[in-house]
Amino acid sequence: MAQERLQGWTEGGVSVIVGTVDADGIPTCCRAIAIATRDNFETITVYIPAATAQETVANVATTRRVAISCTRPLTHESLQIKGLTRGVRLAPPSDEAYVRTRLGEFAGVLEAIGVPRRLSLSVAHWPAFAVEVSVEQVFDQTPGPKAGSAIA
Repeated sequence: MAQERLQGWTEGGVSVIVGTVDADGIPTCCRAIAIATRDNFETITVYIPAATAQETVANVATTRRVAISCTRPLTHESLQIKGLTRGVRLAPPSDEAYVRTRLGEFAGVLEAIGVPRRLSLSVAHWPAFAVEVSVEQVFDQTPGPKAGSAIA
C-alpha cells in the first residue's frame, strides 16, 4: 500500500463517511468524525457518534464489512478504505479531545466554503464509538481518470 498517499487522511479537515450493509445486503451509512492509525494503516480506528451510529454498529456486528470514504471538501480528493471490523467499543474519555479537534478542523474547512462554523460544530460527535478496522483495500475515489483504481 502506498503509505505516503495515506498519511494525510488522519489529519483534520477531512469528511469521513462509514458505509455498511446488513445481513440482507441493504446499505446504510453514517458520518464519522475522525480516523486514526497507530500502525501505518494496517488498521484504523474510525470514530462514529453514538447518537447516529446504531445501524452501523448493528451491521458491523453482523457482517463485519465496512467501507470508509474520506474526502477533502476543498479539492474533492477522495479515497475509500475497505476492511473488516475487529471490534467496536465506546471511545474512552481520553479520545474525546482528538475527536473534538478533528471536528473543529472539519468545521474550519466547511466555513471556508460558506457553511457556518456553528452549524458544523453542532453535528453529533460525542460520545462516540471507536470502530477498529483491519484495512484490506484502499481505492482512489478522486474524480478523474484514476477514480476507482486501487492504491497499491
